[in-house]
Order: sequence, then structure tokens, then C-alpha cells
Amino acid sequence: MIRASAAELISRLLQAKAHLDRARELIRTAGSELHQARALIQAALQGAADHSTAAMVDRTSQQLDGAGIAVGQSAGKVEEILTRMRGLGGLGN
Repeated sequence: MIRASAAELISRLLQAKAHLDRARELIRTAGSELHQARALIQAALQGAADHSTAAMVDRTSQQLDGAGIAVGQSAGKVEEILTRMRGLGGLGN
């Protein structure tokens, strides 16, 4: 097994953190888009008996909220690991 140096590990963790931050931003944007879509669906179907499409958007929005929380927690854990690694080795970044 090839071991990576502390600097390589930190670099990879920083890259992972950047991707998690980007994913969190995309989830926020998707949530906003879903909210707008839900409002349009609701307006279009006002008075209609079938609201399954709006309910589907609601479920998707809830799942997206859960994903956003999980991504945020993952980013926090990566940040904790980076902080510990920096403290142990006195490494910058």
C-alpha cells in the first residue's frame, strides 16, 4: 500500500471540501428551483382534483433538504479532519 504524504492528504481533503461546498450550493439552487416549480404547478392546477404532481415536487424538496443537511455535515467533518491534521503537523493551507 502506498501512503500519501500529509501534504497530499490535506490537498485531497481540500479538494473534497471544495466539491462538498459546491454540492451544497447546487442543492440550495435546486431547492429554490423546486420551490418556484411548486408555485407554478399549484397555480396551474388550482381547483384540479389531482395534486399528485405537486406532492411529488414536495417529496423531492424534502429529500433535497435531507441531502443538503448530509452534505453540510460531511463538509463539517472534513473541516474537522483538516483542522486536526494541521494541528498535528503544523502544516499550512
